[in-house]
Amino acid sequence: MVISDKEDIFDCKDAIFHAAMSYQTYPFFLKGKLTLPKGYALRYTIRAFVNVENPREEVFGFIAESKDKIVIAFRGYILYPADLIAAYDILQVPYPFVTNAGKTSRGFTCIYQSTRDQLIRQLDKLSTAKRLFVTGHNYGGALSTLAALDIAANTGFKNPIVYTYGSPRVGDPEFASRFNQTVKNSIRIVNIHDSFPTFPERVYPPPFTEEGLLYEHVKTKYPISFQLNNTPRNDSIGCYFKNLSQMNPDFARALCSENPGFCPNTEMCFPFQETCKCPTPCIKERS
Repeated sequence: MVISDKEDIFDCKDAIFHAAMSYQTYPFFLKGKLTLPKGYALRYTIRAFVNVENPREEVFGFIAESKDKIVIAFRGYILYPADLIAAYDILQVPYPFVTNAGKTSRGFTCIYQSTRDQLIRQLDKLSTAKRLFVTGHNYGGALSTLAALDIAANTGFKNPIVYTYGSPRVGDPEFASRFNQTVKNSIRIVNIHDSFPTFPERVYPPPFTEEGLLYEHVKTKYPISFQLNNTPRNDSIGCYFKNLSQMNPDFARALCSENPGFCPNTEMCFPFQETCKCPTPCIKERS
């Protein structure tokens, strides 16, 4: 059975919480600083190779555990130009971890493949009695999607719960179909003004390959809407967090106050203004 009704599996508290978890992958990469909520401990640092020609292992996320939950979080695009080069490697390769599961982006697949064996090995050490969440923001959403199908098919965690934010397309229709059939609890949260989910375009005709390339999103899309006065902020995980927090302000407020440093700074997430509000007159009147 494929779940098609977003209301069946969407939980606003989970969406808010894992947006903050996804945010934490960035300071973890940039500063080596990870702030986890009370009750959670770091179990593993995810490292992957992002540049095939000049390979260098980079931090791509973490596995954290509480008494009843496990969270795998992948970071998104931040390392220029290596992350960008990998993401734009849109040629497709057979998804290597499940037979007959279609094709996926070569760039994203290579990143996940470079960390996959160690990640699965670490995951196998943890209790399958706990709920497993997989989460990630923009390109981290792509890695979360690749990992979730692998985990559901090849580990004792048969029902991973996936929350991604602004994820691009990852594979062809055959991959999307296999993912939808296997990963029953997946929410793909999308700001309709975010450009990352439009990548790659659904159809790439030749000359990329003789038959062209076809990409399709996995289920289940959960659209939200915020449009800010700076286009890149439309894909900010902090602004995703702020928008989702409006669904349950009390929960978000308590989460942030009880866990200082865990939630992203949302001060930059002010809305788009059509009127000019400059400190001095925009147009000087002629005398």
